[in-house]
Amino acid sequence: MVSPGSGIKPGSDLVFEGFDTTNEPHDIQRRKSNRANNSDESGHNDIVNSGNNNDDNDDNDEIELPDMQNDELIKEVLTKGVDLRLYSQQIEKELNVLEEQQLDSYERHEKALLELDSEIRGCDEVLANMEKLLVNFKSSLGAINNDIQALQNDSLSMSMRLKNRVVAEKQLDKIIQGVVVPPEAVRVICDGEVNEKYLDCLIEVNKKVAYMRVHSKQHRKLKAFQEIQPELDRLCLRASFKIRDFLLDKINDLRSLNTNAYVIQSSVFLKYRFFNHFLIERHPEAAVEVRDSYIHIMRQYYLDHFETYQRGLMKLERPVADKADVIGMEEPTTKLSLFGTAKPVIRDKANVFNLGSRASVLDPSDPRALVLSIAGESSERHPFEVLFRSYNLALSDNATTEYGFIMQFFVSPKARQKITGSDMARMVFSHIFEPSIRVGEQFAKTYLETTYDALGILLCVRIIAHLAGDLQRRLVPVLDAYVNSMNMLLWPRFQAILDSHIESVKRLSLTYRSKPRSDTQPPAVVRRYAELAASLLRLNNGHSTHVVALSLARLRTEVQGFLSHVAEANSDKHASLVFLINSYDHLLTVLYENGFSEREEEVASWKQELSTTVLEFAESELEKHFGYLKQFVVEAEQHSDIGQISADGLSQVAGIFNGEWRAQIAAVNSSIIQSFSNFRTGTEILHAVLGQLIIYYTRFHSLYDKRCARRNNNNNDNNGSSNSNSNSYSTASGVCQPVGVQNVMVEIKKYRNNF
Repeated sequence: MVSPGSGIKPGSDLVFEGFDTTNEPHDIQRRKSNRANNSDESGHNDIVNSGNNNDDNDDNDEIELPDMQNDELIKEVLTKGVDLRLYSQQIEKELNVLEEQQLDSYERHEKALLELDSEIRGCDEVLANMEKLLVNFKSSLGAINNDIQALQNDSLSMSMRLKNRVVAEKQLDKIIQGVVVPPEAVRVICDGEVNEKYLDCLIEVNKKVAYMRVHSKQHRKLKAFQEIQPELDRLCLRASFKIRDFLLDKINDLRSLNTNAYVIQSSVFLKYRFFNHFLIERHPEAAVEVRDSYIHIMRQYYLDHFETYQRGLMKLERPVADKADVIGMEEPTTKLSLFGTAKPVIRDKANVFNLGSRASVLDPSDPRALVLSIAGESSERHPFEVLFRSYNLALSDNATTEYGFIMQFFVSPKARQKITGSDMARMVFSHIFEPSIRVGEQFAKTYLETTYDALGILLCVRIIAHLAGDLQRRLVPVLDAYVNSMNMLLWPRFQAILDSHIESVKRLSLTYRSKPRSDTQPPAVVRRYAELAASLLRLNNGHSTHVVALSLARLRTEVQGFLSHVAEANSDKHASLVFLINSYDHLLTVLYENGFSEREEEVASWKQELSTTVLEFAESELEKHFGYLKQFVVEAEQHSDIGQISADGLSQVAGIFNGEWRAQIAAVNSSIIQSFSNFRTGTEILHAVLGQLIIYYTRFHSLYDKRCARRNNNNNDNNGSSNSNSNSYSTASGVCQPVGVQNVMVEIKKYRNNF
């Protein structure tokens, strides 16, 4: 029975859920028969059912009514006041109608339902089969999953084992490669000839030894290490023995003086320097024996060569200066022979004090030393600085080459030594070159004991300075002690020679005091000093050595004192001034010719002396020719009142000047021409004298103009005075009119270019 709240409307299709197809035909037949029976007994059933239904309804009302109070349909019926029994019967009839309609529908669709039932049964069978297949497939997938997991586990295990084996193989291969020596290498080292192949095999064996040393603690328990170590020791000992003999044989080849050590060093020793490094690292005793043998042979090798070279250079020396070559020594022109006859002195040597072309020895563009075989064929001789430079060039070049060879051959970067490689190289070099360095020092000492050539010594000092700079750029520090020793030899001798020049000037000053000099030309000492000072300044340019500057200052002071003494010894003041001016001018000319200007202290000092002396000469020359004018001006300017100046004095001076000024200017010009042959100096002195003349004459004109103006004023104020006063001014009115300043200047300009 369908409840009123089920929501099913009359005439609607029913959905057969849970329909049992197996009992469907029997239900249909049963329902058809019930329909016929129900129609006959309808009246009776209605009566019975009505009674029953009432009872049932009463019970249902009691039971279902509380539950249906919330039903919308029930609420509506109750609201309208409908009789429930009638309404229930109506509902029952509607349900019967619906049932009939449903049965008719079943009858119409019976065939389709039977077919559907058959299809459903077929589908059930198919689905059952598919279920079995899926269950079996699921079981198969589970088995496959288990197999995959097993394979994955096996793969991981195999990968781990492979990785471990690869790591183990690499470690074993490294160990095997590190300790196993190829049989061919063993055979070559034991029985082979020492050559390039031997070198390759020794390098291979040295790698094994180095590997054993590094990993001996780590793998000391390995049997391979325990077995191979003694064999490697014996192999290294055998190699050390053969290498020692090989190197000693090659070192003995250097004994011959005609052997070119550089060729053997570069072609043999440096090529096989690993042999010596092997001995230093594996067999130090053999390495020391090789090193000592090399030091002994090369020590004698270089000593023989440098002694031979030094003796050959001494034969090429050309003496430059001797004890008599000092600036304060008057150079003799003649000397007496054995029989009292005079003959000229022949000086077959260059100027001692003039540097000339000797500075070319410092030119760095020519790094070549003298070759004895070539230099001996010519008759040319050289000053000592050329020979000194050649010896030191040879010494520095050989020292550079030898030091570089020692650093490469006797210093092993892997050797365990107590001293550094550079200290080891210094020690070996010192043992080898010590005798050769002594030869160079003795070479310089022999020269310095007899020389008086200050320029040559200073050139040697500069050569040593250049040598030190070259060695520093080459990073060769092994000749520092030699450079210092040479400076200790050269500088004291240089100062001693300059001291001898200073003493000679002092002695010469005493000589000229006893024998006054009447000649106004500069003495030989001035020329010598000027050339020596210019040469020393040239060599000191760029170095500014304090020793040179101080020595020059002392020498300049002494020469200045000498010139002053000579000038004071002459009774003629004019001649003394001319002598000083000529001497100063000669000094400055030489300095200027050598390219020095007044920025140099030496030039500035002498320039100041020349200016002071020229001014003094100008005053002296003016006093000689125009003394009256100068004296009058000086005395007149001392009066505080211009009226105190004598008009007669003005007239007298003006008259004298007007009568002779042209002749006196010409006399001044003539005197200067006769006294000074230097055009530049003579012109400057003439201008200085005439300039002073213009100054004094201008001052005289100023006095004259002021005195005349004062006189005119007095005449105007006293017009009509007594006769005596008139007579005095009449005398004053007779003052001579002086020549104009412009006229004098025009006349002076005529003498501007007389020199």
